[in-house]
Amino acid sequence: MDDVSSSKKKLKFKVYVMCGWPLILVLIGGAVGGGLGGIAYLLNLKLYNSNLSNIVKIILNILVGSTAIFLWSVIRAYIQSSF
Repeated sequence: MDDVSSSKKKLKFKVYVMCGWPLILVLIGGAVGGGLGGIAYLLNLKLYNSNLSNIVKIILNILVGSTAIFLWSVIRAYIQSSF
C-alpha cells in the first residue's frame, strides 16, 4: 500500500497554480466552463507527474488550457445558436 503513495511525486504549490489556470473558465463559463477547466486541471496534473522535460510540460500545459477555452467557445456558440 505504501508503494502507491511513494511512487507519486510531491508537487509544489506553484505547480498546482500553473495547472489550475484553466479553472478561470468557471468564472466566465459556468458549469460547462467548470467541467472543461476541471478536466484541463486534471490533465495538467498528469503532465506534471510525467517524466517529460519541464519546457515540454509548460508548452503542453498552455496547449491543454487553450484547448479547453476553445472547446468552451465552440460549445457556447452552439448553445447560443440553438436557443
